[in-house]
Amino acid sequence: MESLTVKEILDRTTDFFKEHDLDTPRLDAEILLAEVLELERIRLYVNFDQPLEKHEVDHYRELVMSRSKGIPVAYLVGKQEFMSLGFKVTPDVLIPRPETEHLVETALELIAELEQDEIKVADVGTGSGAIIISLINLADKDLTGVGIDISEQALKVAQKNAIKHQVKGRIEFKTGNLLEPLDDLVDLIVSNPPYIPTEQLASLQQEVKAEPMLALDGGVEGLDYYYQIIKQAITNLRANGLILLEVGIDQARNVAEILAEFNFKEIEIIEDYSGIERVVKASYVKE
Repeated sequence: MESLTVKEILDRTTDFFKEHDLDTPRLDAEILLAEVLELERIRLYVNFDQPLEKHEVDHYRELVMSRSKGIPVAYLVGKQEFMSLGFKVTPDVLIPRPETEHLVETALELIAELEQDEIKVADVGTGSGAIIISLINLADKDLTGVGIDISEQALKVAQKNAIKHQVKGRIEFKTGNLLEPLDDLVDLIVSNPPYIPTEQLASLQQEVKAEPMLALDGGVEGLDYYYQIIKQAITNLRANGLILLEVGIDQARNVAEILAEFNFKEIEIIEDYSGIERVVKASYVKE
């Protein structure tokens, strides 16, 4: 049987992934092989001439075939990096994306500006818990949080991530629809809700379709959940409380209008590093 080195199998896999029109063929090949060999990805280059054992090749081929069928790399390796932290992910949760880091970074800036030291945050549609766990892990204040999701399976993943990052005692996870399970006032509401218009779901990339449809489908215009969250936020925010919402492309103005409709003030649209309107921020002044 032919003995393949690290370099040879990476080159072959990269070509194979290119034939299947994957966006990042070399990166995907490296992440999967690093997982099989239990190495940091950078260590593959130091071990280019290392021959692989048969069981390693067999395991790798299984992962490669699954990837070629559109299963996301993060699901295959069971983890995803977000805000330089590692998060467990399964097909029960949306895979944390780099653009959502902008939501967290904006929230951290707002938290730093708040006068009080004790702050309570609600993360609506928490999924893997990446947003709320990152905030509590990285904020320089005494944060406590509530992570809400309608999926009990998603919350099991979030709880494991909270334990991993040693913040379990500072987050309460609740099952339910949007803000309905919240029984206390909070200082900040953050959310990356489903925002893809229903008619666009069929044309999504195969690997995106592998993610929970419940976390993707935002209704006819992609705005259904924004309206519900904003409406519910009125009774769940403390005086001068803040809301931060991640939005899809070309949705920011519409979300800002919904916020204005419910008397939110200081509405601001924030662009990400690519110049895309990515986050909408507002404060609620109670009459």
